[in-house]
Amino acid sequence: MAGMDDLKNVVREPNVVELKPWKSIHDEIQAPMVTGLGPVDIPESVLAMGFARITEPVCMGMPTHKHPFDQWIYLIGDSENFGELDADIEMTLGDKIIKINYPCYIFIPKNVMHCPLDVKRVGKPFIFIDARVTEEASVRPATVKKSPQVKYIAKKKEE
Repeated sequence: MAGMDDLKNVVREPNVVELKPWKSIHDEIQAPMVTGLGPVDIPESVLAMGFARITEPVCMGMPTHKHPFDQWIYLIGDSENFGELDADIEMTLGDKIIKINYPCYIFIPKNVMHCPLDVKRVGKPFIFIDARVTEEASVRPATVKKSPQVKYIAKKKEE
């Protein structure tokens, strides 16, 4: 993907970023993806998300690793039907291998060993979303800074 190695999003208005396609951080994904890299795009933002369309079997996220922040992986149907996932996937989470053939998200708590995400079969293309709340722009362990992590608290519903 010549010319797509670097993220080149464009801040169009305060708090509005135009997403530009680029090469996935997962070398195994050859199709362009889009990524909002939180603090890289908008310094005050701590939500980073990447979106890729998976069209064929792929194994990504090797080797098994962990991050000092929570992460969410979404596996959903394509834009015609988010609720239909026609794929067979295995995800290593801790000491378990989870078999997935339904739309879902996987919550990966900080410091939990995870991956590979092994897409064994793709009947129909689907959407892969990688999300994290962190001051770090990357999920690659070798590039994570030694900085205090963002603290966030989910409020419980009052009864």
